Amino acid sequence: MTKSSSGLDRYQGNLDPSLLARVRSWREVPGLSPLLDSLNAQHRPRRFMDHWVEALVADRLHRRGCELQVEVETPAGRTCDFRVRLDGLEWFLHVKRLDEGDRGEPRQLSISPRLRVLEQIARPFMVRIRWAEGIDEDLMQEFVERASIFLEMAKIGDELTVRDESGLELGAVRVVGYWEGRTISLAIGLPSGFIDETPRIRRLLDRAYRQFMPRAENVVLVVGTRPAESIDFESALLGAAEERWDTHPAGGGRAAVGRAGDGFWAGGSRPESTICAWSHASLASRTLEIDLRFRDDPRPNPVLAKQVSTLFVDAHY
Repeated sequence: MTKSSSGLDRYQGNLDPSLLARVRSWREVPGLSPLLDSLNAQHRPRRFMDHWVEALVADRLHRRGCELQVEVETPAGRTCDFRVRLDGLEWFLHVKRLDEGDRGEPRQLSISPRLRVLEQIARPFMVRIRWAEGIDEDLMQEFVERASIFLEMAKIGDELTVRDESGLELGAVRVVGYWEGRTISLAIGLPSGFIDETPRIRRLLDRAYRQFMPRAENVVLVVGTRPAESIDFESALLGAAEERWDTHPAGGGRAAVGRAGDGFWAGGSRPESTICAWSHASLASRTLEIDLRFRDDPRPNPVLAKQVSTLFVDAHY
């Protein structure tokens, strides 16, 4: 492989062959050929991945009959990643990738079945969990027992670090929010520590908003690498989860569940944004599983919401 080889040639060993073949065919598609040129021009992995995520999105929309135009300039001199046209409807899509920096691709961790005990605790919490690599089953059992006691009484934002008698850290848990289930849901973290990507995702949302096409329909898609980052996306979009003691809790509980006022959609801010989405991808991905969010107030154009849902949520083809 030479330095002068194209970006697609350079990374083709990591890409899905069928998807790669379709992307190469964009030379004959006027609206997408500039994206093909951008992919081939990349020498750095980070920039190639930025464009490859856009290619994953473009492939889905193109195959479903959308007419696409990339890098459409706004009156303010900024650019929208895609103009999408389908069935007489036009809208603009902004794709932002959460750059993982030096952390690279997700690591494969061996997950102990003992952790299933925590998922049986009857509290509707989303909990981040990490543990030291290589600890034996006895130490894992100790970690789980102490984490169980903590989670039975914890509140949103509480965190516990568990150490053995010598001071060696066995692992940690953090309660990051509520979810719709009745028992705890675990989000696996990195052995090196919890990483809260909420501020970075919020900056990506703000950047996308500055690139909105005025007097038009705009949709934002943020793409990360790790599924667990969806928690941070939700916090960035809706606000950090909190327990509100100034309101009446539902179902006889002690505290009401609410959101802080620091979300992208908090209050009446940014009324032009009504549809945002989250996904995760790697170089090996052949498609995207997209989590769509529709704003309650103001509500999105129902025709647009139906079309976006049809294009994005039915992900398998």
